[in-house]
Amino acid sequence: MNRREFLHTTAFGLAAAALAPAQEYDRDKRRRVGLIGCGWYGKSDLFRLVQVSPVEIVSLCDVDSQMLSNAADMSAARQRSKKRPRTYSDYRKMLAEKDLDLVLIATPDHWHALIMIEAAKSGVDIYVQKPISRDVLEGKAMLNAARQHNRVVQVGLQRRSTPHLVEAKERYIDEGKLGKIALVEIYCYYHMRATENPPDTAPPANLDYDAWTGPAPMRPYKVIEMMNSLDFACPVCEAEPRNPCVTILVIFSSGGGPQVSTRELSPAAQESQRFP
Repeated sequence: MNRREFLHTTAFGLAAAALAPAQEYDRDKRRRVGLIGCGWYGKSDLFRLVQVSPVEIVSLCDVDSQMLSNAADMSAARQRSKKRPRTYSDYRKMLAEKDLDLVLIATPDHWHALIMIEAAKSGVDIYVQKPISRDVLEGKAMLNAARQHNRVVQVGLQRRSTPHLVEAKERYIDEGKLGKIALVEIYCYYHMRATENPPDTAPPANLDYDAWTGPAPMRPYKVIEMMNSLDFACPVCEAEPRNPCVTILVIFSSGGGPQVSTRELSPAAQESQRFP
């Protein structure tokens, strides 16, 4: 299986397979939602959902107790009921409650597959952030779980539904106005690479570092690995090619055709190619 086939059988297949037996969506039904991974990205997804849909935030899970408590306080302040969600340090205990309709997964990348599969088994529908998985086998296992348990699954490839990008693809690429495209290069115009190398330290008391590492190889703790929820500095996560770049990559790969490359620009190159 090559990379293009992988994208089609996971990024698109997860949603398409799970949505095949689609039922009419009741927009007024209050759905009970849980979040696993309460960093910046997870809270952004959750609080935007509160703005657009009548959901009740019931459960939150994170291996960082301080981050978890802060997310619970913020959730109580933002949701209509003003109730403080239940909190968990183990996602399996949260899912075992069997009282959720929807789970958002915004953990570091190396946890996506295990949590998504367990969530599908528990009978909830799922929104899982990109990148879908660490490799093709994980992606196929996630797809199988979505099909086996008849779950609706959406992957956080938000650029595919960004209106102006959808319009540009349809009006210029699909209609052939740009001719035959042989190569597409994708650039990240903001700094994401860590340049520091702090010494190994003991994890803070509020972080269960063993649980954070989970299925990834255990490494000495470094503050830089936890610097932000997007995991760009994390050695067990995927960085640019499978995070911001993949959202653009799938726009082109969904229609087939051009070869796509990803590239990170140096600060000097970023400045020289900055849009006016």
